[in-house]
Amino acid sequence: MAGPEDGSYAALLRNRPFRAYWFSQAAGDAGYAVYAISVVWLSYRVSGSALIVGIVLGVEFGVYALSFVAGAFVDRVRNLRSVLLVGYPLQAAGAFALAATLAEGILTVPLLLALVTLISFVWDFTWTANNAIPPHLVPASQLLRANSLVSAVSGGNTIAGYAVGGALLLFVGPAVGQVLYGFLNLAAALLALGVVLPSRAPSAPSSIGRQLREGWRFLAAPERRTIRQLTAYGALEGTVSLAPPLLITLLSAQLYPDPAGTYGILFTSFAVGGVVGSLLLGRLNPRGRLAWVLFGAPAAEGVLLLGAVLAAPAVPASAVAWFGIGIVDVALFTVLLAYLQATAPRALLARTITNSYFFRGTARAAGVVVLGALGAVLLAFHLSLVVGLLFAGTALSGAVIFRSLRSLAY
Repeated sequence: MAGPEDGSYAALLRNRPFRAYWFSQAAGDAGYAVYAISVVWLSYRVSGSALIVGIVLGVEFGVYALSFVAGAFVDRVRNLRSVLLVGYPLQAAGAFALAATLAEGILTVPLLLALVTLISFVWDFTWTANNAIPPHLVPASQLLRANSLVSAVSGGNTIAGYAVGGALLLFVGPAVGQVLYGFLNLAAALLALGVVLPSRAPSAPSSIGRQLREGWRFLAAPERRTIRQLTAYGALEGTVSLAPPLLITLLSAQLYPDPAGTYGILFTSFAVGGVVGSLLLGRLNPRGRLAWVLFGAPAAEGVLLLGAVLAAPAVPASAVAWFGIGIVDVALFTVLLAYLQATAPRALLARTITNSYFFRGTARAAGVVVLGALGAVLLAFHLSLVVGLLFAGTALSGAVIFRSLRSLAY
């Protein structure tokens, strides 16, 4: 385990179990990026219907919102590595089944929905376990840096996964994308073998219902006011957090002479900014000054969004603005996750993370629907101005309403 005084990224990567965990999650994230870009086209190819595509995506993200159920199971597991060793191969099996049935011409819409549900349901468990593992591998003082490093490699692998997945769709077809997703999940499981974790004492026998109630009672307890305020603020920011990809799409289509090319440039700039922002946040490791990040990042994102709008249609200036947006966009959730990992009891950690995320995830889904509806009646320029003001308003209202977060530290 990296010592508290040795806080460099190199020290984290010299920690063999953390390094194995980092590589394992990197493989899983790259696989998911390939899956995400190919399953949409696969759904349309099978059905020929935009409605079915929407239903497939609705099922996928609806199951993700139920990750709080997975939290109760994960908190019961004696060794969190076992969740990865079982979950990743099951996801791979689902991916191979998608590829095989599509190649054989027997993939129907009901079967597609069933397999997507299976993959999404298992993903809830691997995602939850991955978020509960870092406190077992690094000291609390390095959790923000560890999460930033994981976020950075996740962002980079997402870019690579989208690129590879898009190329496979163009030159080969969606079935091969599912095969690659399957193999990357198997690679994630093999790499997870090196994630050596201490076995936890077996929990007292209890029903899953009781486990769920214990998790919610912990969040509702009077002494958890700070965690509740952090959860509420994360949900408030979540209502606008999915706006950047939507705005990149609309702005590219409406304000630039080459919409497709501009979309690729701006989205890549935003994604690369996310990688850089994660590494900067981890390098600074401001765990004693978290309020500056919680309130400063959304405020800066609002200002930069206004700058991105004013920069259009100049592509170089726009790319710089979206790079800056990416830098600050990753900060709030990274801080939220690190704080929960550092302060929640180990026996309740998975439930605390997933219960908190339930509110943020629901707010993100609802917020992007509302923003999409606004995008149907407003010009992208005007919608961007609205979103920029909403980001700034989120920071201001959060600082006023959630007083216990002003001195947040761990």
